[in-house]
Amino acid sequence: MALSVLLVFVLLSGSCKKALEPSIPEADEPKPTANLTITGPVSQQDPFTFSFKGEASNYKELIWSFGDGTASYEKDVNHTYLAPGTYKVVLKALNKLGYWAQKEGQVIIRPEDIVNFTAEAQADGSLKLQAAMPAEIQAYTWYAGALSTGQPLGTAASLTIPALGQAGFSMVTLKVKTAKGAEAAYTKIVTNNGTLNDVTSKGGSLTVSTDNGSGPYSFEGSLKLVDGSNTTKFFLSSGYNSGFWAQQKVKNPAVVNAYQLVSGNDVKDRDPKNWDFLGSVDGMTWVTLDSRKDIISDVRFETRVFLFNNTTAYNYYRINITATRGGSQMQLSEWRLMSTGL
Repeated sequence: MALSVLLVFVLLSGSCKKALEPSIPEADEPKPTANLTITGPVSQQDPFTFSFKGEASNYKELIWSFGDGTASYEKDVNHTYLAPGTYKVVLKALNKLGYWAQKEGQVIIRPEDIVNFTAEAQADGSLKLQAAMPAEIQAYTWYAGALSTGQPLGTAASLTIPALGQAGFSMVTLKVKTAKGAEAAYTKIVTNNGTLNDVTSKGGSLTVSTDNGSGPYSFEGSLKLVDGSNTTKFFLSSGYNSGFWAQQKVKNPAVVNAYQLVSGNDVKDRDPKNWDFLGSVDGMTWVTLDSRKDIISDVRFETRVFLFNNTTAYNYYRINITATRGGSQMQLSEWRLMSTGL
């Protein structure tokens, strides 16, 4: 009996001794850091693939998020996107204690930087369209008009279309699929003098003599003139007069020999009817390059292209809208500077 009591006492004593031992805290780690470098595309032949390099310290795990629903755990990696777009890229570095750091970047892939084609007049008046891009392409599809509404025309790298009608221009879309399965489509305006390239899309700034009462960034502000969407518009609900002008300062001097206007969505009396189109080297002295009068359209969201002769590269281009169809209100969905020389 005494032996049993002694054994219990020893066990209890041991247990208490262990409980009194001080715990040793786990050593803290330096906090992680993260940085990234994005380069690309990796080549002209592979325009959808970009290179990502991680620069991190004090980490156990790295996680890339490429903004298209995919991820990687490699420090340095190449990634191929499957469509044009603007992608938010995140690199996160984590240590074993759960601390983390992250760095964000951005990848912008524009279809106009990938898809390109030329138009060359033939002896019979027809136009030969030819894909002109360095990317490795496995499939081509041509459409008359926009991709969403146009009729397929062919699936080869080149295509011949009939002579253009009275309007003198046509909208053509080329959709391509690369060797890695990425797809892109771009619509260009085709004329008898070749394809028209969008100078406005290359960058620049817009100013107007009178803006929407809510400002240029508002729902119907002046920046809607150059936002690339035919379904938005610039609207002056009051204050329009014959001295109104809109001006684009291009990113680099460019020879503009055409421009595109898209009519508004509703009241026809708000449409511009008379205007002058001018160019300037310094924004002070202007040269009239084109003048139009009594231009009337009953079609809403109609795209019209106006061609003229010009061989001078100007820094500034301006449209003076001297008359609308009626009243003190004015609207215009889009105004794009175009060139056959880019």
